[in-house]
Amino acid sequence: MAVLSDIREKSPKFIIAGAAVVFIFLIIFDWGFDISGRKGGDRQSDVIGVVNGKEVNYRMFNELVRRTVENQKQQQKNIEIDAETERQIRSQVWNQIVDEILFEQEMDRLGIKVTDQEIRDILTGPNPPQFLVQQFTDSTGTFRRDVYQTAILDPQNKDILIQVEESIRQEQKRIKLQSLLLATTIVSENEIKERFIDRNTILDAKYVLFDINRLVPDSEVNVTDSDLKKQYEEHAADFQSKAARKIKYVRFNQTASAEDTAAIERDLQSYMEQVNSGIMDFTEVVKTYSEIPMTDAYFKHGELSRQKEDAIFSAKKGDIVGPIKDNDGIHMIRILDQRQGKDEFIKCSHILLNVVQGPDSVKVIQKARTLLAEARAGADFSKLARENSNDYASAIRGGDLGWASRDRYVKPFADAAFRTQVGGITGPVRTQFGWHIIKVTGRDKREIKIADLALKINASNETIETAYQNAEDFSILAEDEGFEKAAENSKYLVAETPEFQKTGSIPGIGMNDAVASFSFENKLGDISDPLYVRDGIIVAMISNIREEGVRPLEEVKNQVKALAVNQKKMEKIRERADEFYKAASGGIEAAANSFNVNVQNTGEFRLSDGPPGLGRDMKFIGGVVSLNPGEVSKPVESSRGYYVIQLLSKSAFDSVKYNMERDGLGEQILQEKRNRVVGEWHTALREKADIEDNRGKFFR
Repeated sequence: MAVLSDIREKSPKFIIAGAAVVFIFLIIFDWGFDISGRKGGDRQSDVIGVVNGKEVNYRMFNELVRRTVENQKQQQKNIEIDAETERQIRSQVWNQIVDEILFEQEMDRLGIKVTDQEIRDILTGPNPPQFLVQQFTDSTGTFRRDVYQTAILDPQNKDILIQVEESIRQEQKRIKLQSLLLATTIVSENEIKERFIDRNTILDAKYVLFDINRLVPDSEVNVTDSDLKKQYEEHAADFQSKAARKIKYVRFNQTASAEDTAAIERDLQSYMEQVNSGIMDFTEVVKTYSEIPMTDAYFKHGELSRQKEDAIFSAKKGDIVGPIKDNDGIHMIRILDQRQGKDEFIKCSHILLNVVQGPDSVKVIQKARTLLAEARAGADFSKLARENSNDYASAIRGGDLGWASRDRYVKPFADAAFRTQVGGITGPVRTQFGWHIIKVTGRDKREIKIADLALKINASNETIETAYQNAEDFSILAEDEGFEKAAENSKYLVAETPEFQKTGSIPGIGMNDAVASFSFENKLGDISDPLYVRDGIIVAMISNIREEGVRPLEEVKNQVKALAVNQKKMEKIRERADEFYKAASGGIEAAANSFNVNVQNTGEFRLSDGPPGLGRDMKFIGGVVSLNPGEVSKPVESSRGYYVIQLLSKSAFDSVKYNMERDGLGEQILQEKRNRVVGEWHTALREKADIEDNRGKFFR
């Protein structure tokens, strides 16, 4: 695939990964369109956007969107594409075109060219492009080179060959661009060895933390204006920032109204009346009307939404369950078949108590044991979870984690849960997340085949048009009355984004070129026309502009003060940490008593995971990895204070395993570095581009 495909997937890999025909050139040569629209027509009214001076033609853009929509329909067996999906496709196509233009311009700037001789060598060489090989491969899988040679030399194929040569030229240009970008990307032996050690070294250590927040209250620290100025000047680079904007906006949702939902429910009822009256079989109704195609798949636990799963696994073969309202619509489902699968699933609930450091850690364990005793004595487990669990996502459901297979849980949790009988309660179980009390409420191996009559709840054209009209009316009012006054008079809620940059996601809105373009190409206080966002439209006003540079002290004063306070606290406890280190040469346990500090044990951990309760604290990890067993570290500075660490054990370097994994690790690191180079290059290309996005003038 070309790089634009990788970027569309938000996972940049190579600019070229074996693609035969480049995306935009399929449009230009196969479909007969040109990006700039220079083949004729009213160019001013037909320009949907401009990229660094290069105009994007509306007709070409719209045709590409249409074909993309048709392709998606064919892939999903002619399912109707709703308005929101089509808007997403338009956004995807727009980004593809923008990237293609930027890549072409960059290749021209770098002077990347492919000669006619290079193309001839590729066409006539031993390894022709794969897309051509496929056209001349017979039913036995044999490439007919004789037929291929005749075809490329036949004058009647001249026009087609020109198109083929141009697509090869573009592919080769991208290969050269890729080589140029990645020429200096290499992986050293040390990098491979560090990755192996990080993943395979198991350590055990104990440590003392001189915690700045516990040992030095804020009241003991005095920070003057002079301290703030000094901190700011010494760390000016920390406050360097790119240009950013804030916008205030009013959102007009284009989601389905109550009337739209009622209309879908009436359709579903009418289809079920056909089933109940014997006019049509349920399966026929599904094949005719469902917006989800029929499948022969058997569903396991965890593969459907909770609503659907609860309904179908509670039914028996032949039952029809529903209507079930779900995120993807309304469903009536018939159970076609059930069978026993190989994988075992359990349904369980849990209460999670976070691990804490210091003396309170004992209290947490005691609380976990008390909760276990209460649950086993018959207390309402759901109530206990809601009132005590630190896993807030499951706590609101009474601790319910739903159905899952063994591999969905971390090993200590899975081991405990899967050896507990249905209705049993076990714990406390320690994992990297904390202490768990677990109740198993179900165990099952069933797999179920269904026929799903699914109707999406989409906004009607009337709902969509009303939202747009309301947005348009508000934009006009805001220009006349002022943005906030107009919102107040119309009883609309005004939201404001945090600062955001030109490229990247806009908080509360997401990735949106049109909103970003408006925000960075207009003045403070300017009000937008209606702009499409996910699930709706916004009218925005630029509420703050910050240009690139070092942020002024007044703007970052709180951050600077926090750094200055932290630094003074660190200075206060550094002397104590140094004294402790000198006293701990024979081990930290004996020294801890005289210094009245707590010694804590990490337990065994991998470098890649970090110590339980501390996580990936890179300062701690850096301090412990440099030690030999028995050694005590000098005070290790961390954001929390100073650690003095004693290494208890470290697994030996396994040279046999390293030699087995070395090549794979090297390739993995190289791929990561290449992805990062391409991603950073693409981001920089976008940031400096002058992109004018006029799609809002053409589409609602």
